[in-house]
Order: sequence, then C-alpha cells, then structure tokens
Amino acid sequence: MRRDVSRRTRAKRPVAARRRETRLGLVAALLASLLIAPDAAADAPTVDTTGASQCKARGFSTDTDPNGTNVRSAPRAGASVIGRLSPRARLGPDVYEGVEFEIVGSKDGWLLIQNADPAADFKLDAAHAADGRGWISGKLAGVTLGSEPFRAAPRRDAAIVAHLSGKNWGPDSFGVTVVHACQGGYVEVTGTPNGGKPLRGWSWRPCSNQLTTCDRSDWND
Repeated sequence: MRRDVSRRTRAKRPVAARRRETRLGLVAALLASLLIAPDAAADAPTVDTTGASQCKARGFSTDTDPNGTNVRSAPRAGASVIGRLSPRARLGPDVYEGVEFEIVGSKDGWLLIQNADPAADFKLDAAHAADGRGWISGKLAGVTLGSEPFRAAPRRDAAIVAHLSGKNWGPDSFGVTVVHACQGGYVEVTGTPNGGKPLRGWSWRPCSNQLTTCDRSDWND
C-alpha cells in the first residue's frame, strides 16, 4: 500500500508544478506586454518636422507622372516614402487640375502637406494615416497668387519686388513654377509674370484655385 500511495503522490506533483509554471508564465507575459507597449508606441513612425517653418496656405500638385507624387517622412529625397498623391489630371488642351491640399510647413524646398481634396487622392501608409501629414518637393507643387504686391520677405513692410498687375492681367496670371517655402500666411515662389522674366519672391495668402481666380474680398496685402 505504501508503495502505491507513494507512486500516486509522485505522479500528481509534476501536474501541479506545471500548472503553477503556466500561471507564472501568463503573469510574466502580461507584465512584459505592459512594459513593452509604451516602448512600441515610442518607436512608432513619425513625420520629421524638426526645424520646419509653420504656415497656413493652400496649394496643389503639378506632377503629371502617371505614378503620382511621392510623399515622404522627412524633407529630403532620401527619406522613406510613406504615401502618394495622385497625378495631375488633364482636363483638356493646356488645362490641368491637381490634387489640392493645405500647406502647413516648409524646410529646404520641401512642403509639409495635409487634408487633400479629394481626400482619396492622398494616400498614406497605415503607420502614418492617423498623423495625416507628409512631405513633398516644392518643385512638384503650385499655388495661385491673389495678392498684387510681390515682396522680398514674408512681411507686409518688406520691399516690393514687383507689382503683379498690368493691362488685362493680375496676380493669378503669374505662372508659378516652384514653391520654395512658406511662413505664416506668406508663400515664397518662383514664377513668371505675364510677358516678363522669372521672379522669386513672397506672396500673401495664395489659393489653390486652378480654374478660377482667388477670392481676395477678405484681405489684400
């Protein structure tokens, strides 16, 4: 009898031990998940805005590449691609319309954009979708000017580089080729006035209208 009881006792001990180990393992796994979660959140991809200017303006894509425009995580060509803007569409002879967006920052010739219209034409990967922002080259963006004074700096008291008006033409006829930077409500661009030579300067509150002129009833620099 003693031998039989001893055997039964020894047979039960490993099972109990395994149960204890299982419970301890679950507790350890739970604690580990609680410790790892904050680190994982800290390591989540973010859009680099270090040193970027802040602004509030609207622009549009001028890129006709069938593959669309690369949207990057930082203001440089080597940064990872996190999304894409749809290509500028041709509506007719010499008539194009690109995706519109808000410009909220700039750095080194790159523009930080968000809130595209149509929204479906601005796609970001899953890791950056919640942020909603990304960088594009200012060489692939345009704006429509609405202010007649073209200034040397982003200030209302800055020297005037040119007056963008003439017989039968105004600021909206200024053909913007590059958007270099932005600051507050100003955007720095290079473009060509009607019948003139290329100029670089700052313009107050351009718009993203591509088929009509900007509404300047609220304010003019």
